[in-house]
Amino acid sequence: MPAATQPPLRLVPETESGDVEYPPRVLRYWPGLIWSEWFTHSRLLLVFIWGWLAAVWLLPLVAHPLWVLIVGVVYALIAGPAFGGSDVIHGCEEFTFTLPATRDHRFLARLLLGGGGLLLLTTITVFSLDANLSDVLLRLFLDSGLDGLEFRRPELLYGLLFAFPFAIFAIGFSVSALTTRRTVAFTAWVWGALGALSILRGGAYVEEILWDRLTGRLTVPALLISGIGILLLARNVYGRKEAGASGTPLRMPLSWWGGMGLLALAALAVVVLLGWLAANLTRWI
Repeated sequence: MPAATQPPLRLVPETESGDVEYPPRVLRYWPGLIWSEWFTHSRLLLVFIWGWLAAVWLLPLVAHPLWVLIVGVVYALIAGPAFGGSDVIHGCEEFTFTLPATRDHRFLARLLLGGGGLLLLTTITVFSLDANLSDVLLRLFLDSGLDGLEFRRPELLYGLLFAFPFAIFAIGFSVSALTTRRTVAFTAWVWGALGALSILRGGAYVEEILWDRLTGRLTVPALLISGIGILLLARNVYGRKEAGASGTPLRMPLSWWGGMGLLALAALAVVVLLGWLAANLTRWI
């Protein structure tokens, strides 16, 4: 019997990884990436949208409408780690890195959807307060019995309303995206709150030295620049990240207890900074 014919062999020149150029059709990944992130986090986004609607319509019946501002902060605390560390939390990071879309595209898609949700909640919150936050705060203090309160810097309120949740989201998103451990991803919200409050406290301290009062000229830009810088750094590092042991079950070695102790100290620092913020709120407005 004649021998089976073998297909001809061809030598393909090997190219270095740095010389690889992605074709223009890589843009086709974006609809799929956005859809996959929406499919993964749609429940989270819808819960906050429904929660915001409930706060706008029902909260004035039982409390002051100003409490709707907390929705954006809570979203930043939860959505930052949820979007940034979704692969680590679900234990599928190694599989995700093998997909055609690059790490950079996936990072940007998550940031676009998660950050867009934060921007949406913050914007509609401003409009729900009739775009006059200072008057709403004034009514709150007058109802509390504090007469003669003067709002010297109403634009500072809007700056903090956007910048403070953004800093929380950026830090939590970056920490959870860069880690390979579920424990760190689950607790990234603590580091986001601690980082944003520390920047806020540091900016206020410098402003008191320079102008003897809180003006927001340094604090608001510091929150925005720090958040943007952390995201840019995280994007650069995430592009070279390798999957770790994120898919393994949660363990509690000795280092875990040390991490929990450090986490408890961070939570205590957050509480202390929140107490300082509450005590000095009237000086800001």
